[in-house]
Amino acid sequence: MNKEMMNTKGVAEYLNINEKLVYKLVKEKKIPGTRVTGKWTFPRRLIDEWIIENAKENIGLKNKTKELKDHIVIMGSNDFTIELLSHALNKRFPEYTLSFSNVGSLAGLIALGRGSSHLAGCHLFDPDTGQYNLPYISRYLPEIKITVINLVYRDIGLIVKPGNPLNIVFVNDLSRPGIKIINRQEGSGTRVLFDYECKKMGIEPKLIAGYEKEVNTHFEVAAAVAGEVADVGLGILSAAKMLNLTFVHLAKERYDLVIPRENLSVRPIASLVEVIRSSEFKESINQMGGYDTKDTGKVMA
Repeated sequence: MNKEMMNTKGVAEYLNINEKLVYKLVKEKKIPGTRVTGKWTFPRRLIDEWIIENAKENIGLKNKTKELKDHIVIMGSNDFTIELLSHALNKRFPEYTLSFSNVGSLAGLIALGRGSSHLAGCHLFDPDTGQYNLPYISRYLPEIKITVINLVYRDIGLIVKPGNPLNIVFVNDLSRPGIKIINRQEGSGTRVLFDYECKKMGIEPKLIAGYEKEVNTHFEVAAAVAGEVADVGLGILSAAKMLNLTFVHLAKERYDLVIPRENLSVRPIASLVEVIRSSEFKESINQMGGYDTKDTGKVMA
């Protein structure tokens, strides 16, 4: 079956539920699907949107954000540089403020498409193309003209206890008996990357102990490891450094800001981009460690 379409069995595996429950959800018209030659078919994109809508309805993604005047709303993936950006913007342009909702990369794109935010923060890896963000933007924002500006590249890997006493070196070590992970939330770019790395190693991620235990930020991942809640979690180097944990590098990933092109000429967004491209902002990022600012402020697409 086309990778963009799933049958009932595929949806059950994707959602980690019983196939009978899929039929029940269809009957109750609670899940998006259609009959094709007598069999139920489910577009993956609509299933993804259904997951995010149900998981994130408590933060009000359906509400339109206020007109862009002096306050910028960003929704998307968690990263420490967003807080730095907020402070830098207010320092350089005190007439503007910035707020950020940590909803994950995928929910950030969906929120942007619904008009619930002015920008989205995104680091979604696409295994089919090896690209970050662009395939997902095409899929979820097909009707919107978009400009993608790089915020940062960041080191991501396995956060483990100081000294790495369990000798966790590779992702396939997570399937060893007795090792328990802490996971990121559904729809986050980190979760997408983790699932990809597991499957690349021939591991079924749902079988890893602790896979169902989710948190929403990189700091929470590090805190769970430091607090003995978990042995390991996928997160960024700067989070590990904050709590003096050991870090096992896996990849350098690209974190972009996704901006509707019509917003680029609006003064608050233009000011924000000016801040991002400033040497002062880049220096503040570099001081944290675990980041690369070689393309910060560059238009990627």
